[in-house]
Amino acid sequence: MQEPPAPVPVAPPTEGGGKVRRVESVVGRDGSGGGWRRLAQVVIGSGGSRTDGSEIDEARARAVFNGSRRVVVLGCTGGAGQTTTALMLGHAFAMHRDDGVLALDANTGDNTLTGKIQADSPETLSSLLAGLDDVGGYLGMRAYTTRTPSGLEAVGADTDAGAEQRMADRTLFSDQRIGQAMDMFDHYYRLVVVDPAAALAARFLPYADQLVLVVPASEDGPDAVAMTYEWLDGHGCAELRRRAIMVVNGVSRRSMAAVEQAEAVARGRCRAIVRVPWEDDLAPGGSGPMEPERMRAAGRRAYLALAGVVVAGFAVPPHTGNPGTGTGNQGKRSEEEVAQ
Repeated sequence: MQEPPAPVPVAPPTEGGGKVRRVESVVGRDGSGGGWRRLAQVVIGSGGSRTDGSEIDEARARAVFNGSRRVVVLGCTGGAGQTTTALMLGHAFAMHRDDGVLALDANTGDNTLTGKIQADSPETLSSLLAGLDDVGGYLGMRAYTTRTPSGLEAVGADTDAGAEQRMADRTLFSDQRIGQAMDMFDHYYRLVVVDPAAALAARFLPYADQLVLVVPASEDGPDAVAMTYEWLDGHGCAELRRRAIMVVNGVSRRSMAAVEQAEAVARGRCRAIVRVPWEDDLAPGGSGPMEPERMRAAGRRAYLALAGVVVAGFAVPPHTGNPGTGTGNQGKRSEEEVAQ
């Protein structure tokens, strides 16, 4: 693997007083030896007139690809921000694409994706699996989802006292049933973002076209990255891990030492690294639905960059080697990069 390009020197302040940090990135190299690079100019401070690269990120997020795709989001440790990342990535897709986008909440507990939206459907993943054979057409599928203001649809989590027991039921949550559901999603949605419980993670990985790993910007991050990579390799997912995107979540000036250590562990072992800044409104315990409008500009830009990097990885055919057979009816609905 080639060494990353040398950093571009910091530019002088712009006329508006903002300092410009230039970050050169290489991403999207495929088996044909192709690839491309961009020069992102990030304005720090107010009044700057240079682009921050958002236009390029948006163009990448909107890029056309064949088939339907599935993105599985996993946290490298508890509290990493797996669910928030899955939700905000889904929002970014829905806001910038004309495709159908579905978030599948396959988690349990108090801090589920379903709890971070204004859920309007009593249906859950287990009720969908139970009624799978009776779903007819998009309207039948829509009866099991909540639609958010961004256009993202979500299948709700099971959060009652018997949720974990139902997930352990290999009759309801059988591999065959999960595969049938994933294939059905392909008929109505171009993009499916999966937020699985730890107990289901290994069972959803075979359906992933793209894996997004989330690590917190904390001193536990480097060890969490190393253990997650070891677990993935041990479960036969080394190739999926090499194509994965690492999200370093909750980055701030105070956490930079831990951030850089986590990135040092990940570098060369995944396709891309994306930094997401700390957001008070997205911290655990926050009230109200998690909407992109609640974030500061830097946070929105980071999730847009993440969406662009994810789509840039869809050059390979969908669902290669997956047990599913989805072909997708898509109506409406490394190199390494550090996106800062």
